[in-house]
Amino acid sequence: MNILEYEAQARLVLGPAKVAPILGSDRTVTDRITLRQRVNIPTRDLDLTITLFGDQHFTPIIVGPIADQKRFHPDGEVAMARGASAAKAAMVVSGDASMSLAAIAQAATTPLWVQVYAKSSKMKEILAEASAANAKAVIVTINAGTSASRPVTPASARIDWSAVDDVIKGTHLPVLVKGITHPEDAKEAVARGAKGVVVSNYRGGNAADLKGTLLLVAPVVQAVGDQVPVLVDGSFRRGTDILKALGFGAKGVLIGRPAMWGLAAYGADGVQSVLEMLQTELARYMCMCGRPSLAAVTPSLVHVHASLRTVKNHG
Repeated sequence: MNILEYEAQARLVLGPAKVAPILGSDRTVTDRITLRQRVNIPTRDLDLTITLFGDQHFTPIIVGPIADQKRFHPDGEVAMARGASAAKAAMVVSGDASMSLAAIAQAATTPLWVQVYAKSSKMKEILAEASAANAKAVIVTINAGTSASRPVTPASARIDWSAVDDVIKGTHLPVLVKGITHPEDAKEAVARGAKGVVVSNYRGGNAADLKGTLLLVAPVVQAVGDQVPVLVDGSFRRGTDILKALGFGAKGVLIGRPAMWGLAAYGADGVQSVLEMLQTELARYMCMCGRPSLAAVTPSLVHVHASLRTVKNHG
């Protein structure tokens, strides 16, 4: 079994029209990155735990926010919460969830984070519900973003920072800014009080919009240093993908579409299976690379090739 088999089953269950919003990925960058092995390093006491905002997470794999999950399974976000909890994984609840946050929180036994869109008309309501549900963090998704191809000169005015300020001022919970692709924007987010950033350039349901974010992680990590954790999302399909992100300095990875494939195919059990498969793959390859803890995962682990041809020659 592998993660892509859940995608195939989700296609069968939902049909072409319903499954379309959770398909697509761009692995052009991911597949150009390889891992450097080290040998004769004890890995019996393998430790994948990470502490974020006061909670110890079993692994750095977190279920990312996807709206209106009843589109894909009748039990929606409640089944997602049950599956994530069974896999000991935290979950981010979308600001456009198809079920109440209270019902989702009741089904969860692991930390819940809540996502809200910048300038959302429901912002105050969502933040109040997040506090009442004992959520551990808020992710604000910026609607306008930066481009990985833009000049290095700052252009933070493209982001509506006043909307980010409103979220930070509107809650006592730590706020992460999602949609960061440029180091200067990461610095600005931290300067305004963000407690974390999520490297992401997702702009909609189109596969064409999904570009690899792995090469954007290291510059953002370098920009913010140890001030806040940097997380990332985008086209993560294997444990090796996650390990590559950690090698570039990410503290955690948000998993969206694969979790939805599991939900669509088999409900809560499918979510649990997908997450446990990714956790197991991450653990396996950490051992194979001689990295017994997340602290041992450093930039020396990853090697970026100029093209897929050089990857094949390297192999």
